Amino acid sequence: MFAKYGPVVFGIPLLILGVLWVFAPAMAAANLSSELLTGAALTTQIGDSAAFFLGSGFLLIMGGLKRDATMILIGGSLVGLVAPARIIAALVHGGDMTIEPIVVEILTLIVAYVAAQQIKNEASA
Repeated sequence: MFAKYGPVVFGIPLLILGVLWVFAPAMAAANLSSELLTGAALTTQIGDSAAFFLGSGFLLIMGGLKRDATMILIGGSLVGLVAPARIIAALVHGGDMTIEPIVVEILTLIVAYVAAQQIKNEASA
């Protein structure tokens, strides 16, 4: 049950954020304590952010529903890799240390890993 619904629960907000990046980018940025850029940087920000959130959310949701460990791990890893990048941004490049999003990203990776392992264990049993 966890292997199916854990990734789905974590994927839904990501998918919603992806949709917001496409249709209401100011709202999406505000939800992430960010600001919209301008010009070509805005185009890149919206495109990259929408792709990231839509992609990772879709992988987690569909992976959970299809009980596909690989999809779940890819979606969770995409999100989980943001945590070390945030830490580096804070320590090396002068950004703020944003603990709450880092915790959510690590939890997403843990949920994805545990769900994928559970699916793999059930398949080999």
